[in-house]
Amino acid sequence: METLKRVLDDVREAFGMEPKYTKLSPFQEAKLLHEFRTFYDMNGDGRLQWKDFEMARDYICEKSGWKPKSSKWNVCRLLFADLWRNLLDAADGNIDGEVTKDEWLSLWTKILRDKRAFDQGRGKKCPPKPPEIEEQLAPSILPDKKENAAAKEAPSKEVEADDFPVPQWFENYIEYKFSLLDRAGDGILDKEEFEYTLNDAFNISPKDCQTAFRLMTKNGEMTIDKKYFRTLALQFYLSNDPSDLGNFINGKLSYDD
Repeated sequence: METLKRVLDDVREAFGMEPKYTKLSPFQEAKLLHEFRTFYDMNGDGRLQWKDFEMARDYICEKSGWKPKSSKWNVCRLLFADLWRNLLDAADGNIDGEVTKDEWLSLWTKILRDKRAFDQGRGKKCPPKPPEIEEQLAPSILPDKKENAAAKEAPSKEVEADDFPVPQWFENYIEYKFSLLDRAGDGILDKEEFEYTLNDAFNISPKDCQTAFRLMTKNGEMTIDKKYFRTLALQFYLSNDPSDLGNFINGKLSYDD
């Protein structure tokens, strides 16, 4: 279905008409497919099944030192289950219980489409926040209401963080990403944590990690706390601007390969 929508958009653009369906650019696709391959498609077969998510979850918990039944282990388990349910609901077009690369991209295309509709005042919003997930996540990982309200004030060149209501699972996912990198659990991400986690768990070049961190912090002028990380993450997942600093949250400097 997403392929058909892209073709229809290409036809509309050829006749000088505004695209009806939001499309991911090649740059956005490259970023999101890197996320797909690096963090989830553990066996490299180009499709995600629940077993891939279990493998990824267990691998991340092991590398992060999160022991079974611990607070962060429970948060990770709940978040992966929630992400998988949302991924199937939003992306598994043929309802076969697995998600291909195209279906993965369709999940993010839908969020971008919702954002575009929201920006244009069409009244289309993302799904309401599911309270059951928020209640189950550990307070140390999920921000309280004051933190969440403050985070929504973070400025962004393309993504208005205080404007577009992203789905709650997306908010939880950003929190999980921050927690994964913040090994000390002090709410501040430093260069050593960033480099160690991405190199040790995901084999990202230490030199690239160091450069990425320097860029995101503007040579040490910015502190990467939860609020700033949320802004960076929204840029990574939703922005099409290669100059946005959020493109470096995974330690990768270029998506040309």
